[in-house]
Amino acid sequence: MALGITQNRTVDAPADTGRDGETVLRRIADLALLPSNLVPPQERSLLDGVLAQLVSRLDEGMRLRLAERLGQQSDCPRELAMALARDDVKIAEQILLEGMPLADGDLVRIVSESDEPHRFIIAGRRGLSSAVADEIIEHGETATICRLLNNRSVRLSLRAIEILVARSASDPEFREPLLARSELSARLAQLMFWWCEGGQRLEIMQRFTVDRSRIHDLLDPILGDGEGLRGMDDAMRVALSLLGRPREIDREKLMSLVAGVGKGELHRFSEDLAAISAVRPETMYRILNDHGGEPLAVFAKAMSLSRKEFGELIVVTVDARQEGLPTKQDLDRIGGLFDSLTADKADVALRYWDVAMGTEAGRAEGEGA
Repeated sequence: MALGITQNRTVDAPADTGRDGETVLRRIADLALLPSNLVPPQERSLLDGVLAQLVSRLDEGMRLRLAERLGQQSDCPRELAMALARDDVKIAEQILLEGMPLADGDLVRIVSESDEPHRFIIAGRRGLSSAVADEIIEHGETATICRLLNNRSVRLSLRAIEILVARSASDPEFREPLLARSELSARLAQLMFWWCEGGQRLEIMQRFTVDRSRIHDLLDPILGDGEGLRGMDDAMRVALSLLGRPREIDREKLMSLVAGVGKGELHRFSEDLAAISAVRPETMYRILNDHGGEPLAVFAKAMSLSRKEFGELIVVTVDARQEGLPTKQDLDRIGGLFDSLTADKADVALRYWDVAMGTEAGRAEGEGA
């Protein structure tokens, strides 16, 4: 029986004697869509190739009906499916979103050669491969990438996540969906921390830090209190700092430094704090110069300061920056973060930041060489 392309007659009915091109193409479409057991594979392939070349001659309504039928069939003409998938979006949509004939390589080609509306539809396709997702990301359209990030059936590659984390510094639309992705690692989340705001920063600290008690139990015989790192090169020492116990610091000396800071002495203050806390001066300066205040809360907790000592640190830091005190709302926000962290969790974040700063510095030196 007919498959709905040629209307009001069966495939086995006498052929229409009309010779107009559309009648011929409708007839070919009916034949091409017959079940595979009714037309030999070689003949189906021939019909497919001819129809793919000429399908654009059919009117829009016919092409739309043809695309709707193809989108529901796994065993259908692939060349024709590709031709319709690259047609106007209205016609291509069902094949792009659900069409079973399209393989990953076909989708990569469509993404590469078609316009943004086609890429936007594909970004919502279920079970999209990471190769297709990478190709979508290469084109960089914000709305399409947001749709891709919200597609939970896609497994994104590490390269894709790294690219989008870097882009999220200038594209805030990516931040929320990135934080919801299972592929986002603690390292990349802590890198994002610096350009996220309020609630997102709190989420990063809650979800992407960890108490390392089991790691400490296993590695203490090797790393101990840091003595085991002394014979290693800088890169290895910095990387392994993520696993070691928080270093014991002289809190009395630290608070003495805090008490001695004058207005406008931010650089000197950051260098002194960096030395006592064993982090890079660049990392410490970034913490002190961050106007949100969350990094300072993390640092204070990592140093095991009390709530009162943290308050004193806030006062001298804003003085060193020559700014006014934070609002009550801001103080409540960063105070809440301080209270929610353990010293070990805060130390993890601090070390992640320091490793990232060291990596950034090493890359800059390599580019300048």
